[in-house]
Amino acid sequence: MESTNHGEGPVAASKRRYIPLNDVLPPLETLVVAIEGSVDPDGVCCLSIPNRVLGDWANNREKNTSFVALANEYIVDEAITLNPEAARLEDILYRKSLGVVSKVRAARGVNRKNALLRSTTITILNGETISAADLQSELNEVTYLNEEADAFIEGLQEEVQDLKDALSEAQDSQNNPGGKIDAVSNRHARRKIQEVSEHANKALEFLSTYGLVAESLKVHTTSGKTFHIPFSDDAASENEDTVDLRVLYILDRYGIAQDATSFQPNQKIKVRISGDGAKFSRTSSFVLLSYAILMPVGRYLSGIGNHTIAVVKGAEDYDTISTAFAATFQEIDGLQQLGFVAVNGVSYNIELFFSSDMKFMLTMLGLNAANSIYACPKCTVHRDCRWDVSKPELYYSTTMARTLVTNRRAFASHGRTAAVHQGNLIKMSEPQTQQLVAYIRSCGVSFTIWESESSDGKVEWTSLTGEAKKKVLKLLPSKMKDIPLPNAFLDDVVQLWKDFEVLYNLLSSETPPPNAADDIHLKAKRWIQLFLRIKSDGHQKKFVTPYFHVMVYHVPDAIRQFGNMKQFSCQGVEKHKDDSKRNYFSSNHWDAPAEIMLAEHRLELLQQYAREKRHYTKHAAAYWHEGGMQEMRSQMRETLKY
Repeated sequence: MESTNHGEGPVAASKRRYIPLNDVLPPLETLVVAIEGSVDPDGVCCLSIPNRVLGDWANNREKNTSFVALANEYIVDEAITLNPEAARLEDILYRKSLGVVSKVRAARGVNRKNALLRSTTITILNGETISAADLQSELNEVTYLNEEADAFIEGLQEEVQDLKDALSEAQDSQNNPGGKIDAVSNRHARRKIQEVSEHANKALEFLSTYGLVAESLKVHTTSGKTFHIPFSDDAASENEDTVDLRVLYILDRYGIAQDATSFQPNQKIKVRISGDGAKFSRTSSFVLLSYAILMPVGRYLSGIGNHTIAVVKGAEDYDTISTAFAATFQEIDGLQQLGFVAVNGVSYNIELFFSSDMKFMLTMLGLNAANSIYACPKCTVHRDCRWDVSKPELYYSTTMARTLVTNRRAFASHGRTAAVHQGNLIKMSEPQTQQLVAYIRSCGVSFTIWESESSDGKVEWTSLTGEAKKKVLKLLPSKMKDIPLPNAFLDDVVQLWKDFEVLYNLLSSETPPPNAADDIHLKAKRWIQLFLRIKSDGHQKKFVTPYFHVMVYHVPDAIRQFGNMKQFSCQGVEKHKDDSKRNYFSSNHWDAPAEIMLAEHRLELLQQYAREKRHYTKHAAAYWHEGGMQEMRSQMRETLKY
């Protein structure tokens, strides 16, 4: 570096000792930007930049080159990569470089050398670096898109060649390979007329560009015979094909589409992965993996909104799932890391979720059943502490959150606990039981209680559907006061049912109110306290199941994160399982998993030919909602006895 007197005049310059800095300073090309630790809690690291490098950047930087880009070139071993969009870092580097130039110009001799030998430390904050994972993700995305583009171009080239071949075949097929119409039978003549109609209709397609439509074609044979060919025959042919497709849909649907929603490329698509086991027959059990797109709202609650990913014939246990679905899980993990899918050259961002019933979820996590000691999938609460709702809301999500480490520790020290029948929730006499059954039936549902045919005398009852449960939940509490139960807890039992209806409506709402999470937490805590206050069999602390605990401490957090719990309902999964069971019984059972998936795929492709349901308005409220339907069915059963 050259030494200048900076306006001090020849006298001042002659009094100073001249130091050849180029001889004592290391070459500029050997200097690097070092990485150091940061004492700032918000900092990622520190950059130690030689002042000589900062000065060189200030004096020799090209006009369109940023200071961050220059720093990335000097960082030793490319340990980190600075974010080019970090405005704070760009401003600091600019000011520091100008400050170095100013100090060096003001210093002389040894002071100037020392100033150039020093380094400037700059703290790098969160967000001002690009991680290796982000760079690798960008590289993977670019590589993936290039491969998709190459495949798309190759596919287009194949389609172009197929079109050329089809055009050549079509031109050859238009020629009449047989005898003339006058020389063939009437049946063959009708077939040839149909061929002429199809060829003429294709040849006259250009008429639509003029706003014209050809209705018929009038032709004569060499013998003078006239034919009037209507072009509607082609439409009739299409209708016949449509009817055939509808028949095929009905055959698949009753055992004798892809989602039609279009998405924007920049829209994040929510995809839910689900799984469940099913016993299709006395000797055949299957495990199904499925997915559903959580948009539009409500479609994922039906069977047609859920699509099978994989099917395996076997028991619903960890060994079967981990072995049979290993390749599937690997693909799902890769999709999760990639964060997008490419369809026809267009990239769509996706967000994956997993939801299922408690048994399948615990199996996927490598845990035991819901009656084990540590049965909560979100935390490590002990079975004997689930009743305690005095802890703060975030206590179990932070202090006792479940991790892979806690899973392995619990697996090593605790085993599965056997499920023991604890008896009926409320011990009632026979007249009281029959009266309760009558009141439940008066709500408009079919309900029966009976003793098991086995020797243990276990009491069983009718499993209600979703709509039936809603009716009972809404109508039964007002009827309970007429049931001769002990007055000591009758009011609490009625209130327990009413409070749970409020909770159920909040949990099942697709658009919960803004304060739903806090409201659910408080109401669920009070509900458990009321549950334990009832002094009756079935209301002890040991009966507080993992579902109770999850409702109090984990559901509110999920609502804050994802908006509502309705989207994770397994209603559509259960319906999809029923559809798969129907496809199983319509197959020949030779390769049942493959036949189940093929039948479902055909149904999706033929979904547009499904019969639209007839709209029906329920006018008689007394019949549908006030027990009239149940009363009519009872009268029919009584009539059939005679």
